[in-house]
Amino acid sequence: MLGQRREIARLQSDFYRDQYRKILRWLMVSLLIMFALLMTIIYLILFKPTSQYYANTTDGKILSMPKPTVQPFPLRSAGRS
Repeated sequence: MLGQRREIARLQSDFYRDQYRKILRWLMVSLLIMFALLMTIIYLILFKPTSQYYANTTDGKILSMPKPTVQPFPLRSAGRS
């Protein structure tokens, strides 16, 4: 009777130990993935490529622009003055 209880306790202990190790392994893998994603985001923020601006003509030609064309004031609606 006592030997059977010890065997059950040992089996439960082995089961929980194995499950703990499996969860810990998955946790470490997920932490490595999160760290890699974080480093990728930081890299993309710090080393942004310069923006390239393009314009097109009425016949469909694409022209490269050195900087964006920004008007000093927003366009007004045709019906308002």
